[in-house]
Amino acid sequence: MVEAARARRTDDYSRAVLRILDLAGRTLVVRPLPAGRVEGVFPFDAPVHVVTAHDPGDARLTEAENSDRQARLVAELDARRLTHWTTVAGAEDGSHAEVGALVVGLDDGEARTLGAAWGQDAVFRWSRTAWTVLACDDAPSVDLGWRIEGGP
Repeated sequence: MVEAARARRTDDYSRAVLRILDLAGRTLVVRPLPAGRVEGVFPFDAPVHVVTAHDPGDARLTEAENSDRQARLVAELDARRLTHWTTVAGAEDGSHAEVGALVVGLDDGEARTLGAAWGQDAVFRWSRTAWTVLACDDAPSVDLGWRIEGGP
């Protein structure tokens, strides 16, 4: 039963739409595509990661609890002097959304460790070639393609 619940949550990551708020004065939207397909210009020099402190594992916390956790995650990123932007990731129809942070300067191991510390099943890695769901444990990662939308 636990494995089935985790598989559902990981599947949710694979369908999530990401909104990056106020990146160079614009909101960008990243949508998953089939693996190997990329549409748009990757706006960074190196891969970036998306982490959140919202709803760890199968927990569904209150808005206040999630906001407090996310504020503590952002404070941790600030203390580490990591460049980051606010994100909102979730279902296309808006039925579920979680605030997070797109972070520059982490490697995959650091991103996974950070996600695991906040109780997450996975984090995202976005690169020129893939939108990847990186499991925070030993579960396999999932590589997808991506399409970027948005502008000034």
